[in-house]
Amino acid sequence: MQSQLVFVYGTLKRGGWNHRWLDGATCLGEAQTVALFSLYAHQYPFLVREPRYPVLGELYAIDDSTLSNLDTLEGHPDDYRREQIPVRDGHGTLHLVWAYLHSSPQGGLLANGCFIETDR
Repeated sequence: MQSQLVFVYGTLKRGGWNHRWLDGATCLGEAQTVALFSLYAHQYPFLVREPRYPVLGELYAIDDSTLSNLDTLEGHPDDYRREQIPVRDGHGTLHLVWAYLHSSPQGGLLANGCFIETDR
């Protein structure tokens, strides 16, 4: 069983309504994107390659089965696209991780790079 790293920034975070999809995954703590992105939110967030601010989220170590399940949840590759991006964890360590990005966001642009469930 191989371990993958995934960066989550929305409903998959602790306390989010989709967090159950990460059941049993190891949370490695908070992380932040190295590159600048934008976050939009309608009913859930959209991470977009528009340089605006670093995005805050959480880092998880997951197995291949969980990654496949997340692909299903996120509609990869037809809705969200899973891509590798660099993030820094809370200790400043750089990681190359999977994240789900969207090419055509919906909803309003968030003022900063932190999605909170009430943003929907």
